Amino acid sequence: MKIYILNKVLEFDNNLESIDDIFEKVKDIISTSNYILSHFEVDGDEVHDDFYDYFSQNIKNIEEVKVITKNIKDMTRDILISNIEYLGEAVLEVELLANEFYKEPNKESWSELVKLLESVRWLVDTFYVIDMSDELRYIVTSYEKWNLYAKDIYYLKDIMEGFGEVFKTDDIAFLPEILSDEILPLFKDMKDKLDTLVDREIDKSKLN
Repeated sequence: MKIYILNKVLEFDNNLESIDDIFEKVKDIISTSNYILSHFEVDGDEVHDDFYDYFSQNIKNIEEVKVITKNIKDMTRDILISNIEYLGEAVLEVELLANEFYKEPNKESWSELVKLLESVRWLVDTFYVIDMSDELRYIVTSYEKWNLYAKDIYYLKDIMEGFGEVFKTDDIAFLPEILSDEILPLFKDMKDKLDTLVDREIDKSKLN
């Protein structure tokens, strides 16, 4: 198979033993560039996650792999825009979830709560990655507003610690109040801040 990455073309045998070498080589090449891995295009199909499993299951038939990369600035902007889109959708989800816990939460309610906590972890983790990026100054429109968004992130972490105490004591009576009175307004505020921080005009032009 042939691997196309940046300005290089690599060749590997189609066997399981090659997979570790493929990912190691791809990692080495990207680490010495100003780019970040976005996804793979394997024989025309886009693969965005579970890379190792995909290669393990299809290694014998793969002919051509294109390693799709993005520069750090574009990747950072994409993450922030994903955050904006998530927060916009999550506002309604949190409101519905709070109502369910005010009544009688069922199995699906708890499943949705777990998803919410995972998404919050993603928001926090991506914040720290972006906050340490040298590209931040080229992406956000105001450091002052970014620092206010940072305060929201820290407050969100405090709320999550409160969730932990609720689970420890098995007292879920406070869950709907935390969701409706703390997380819901915080999500709205975070989205409003990000909307003013990120210029989305470039993304609109890509859609034309």
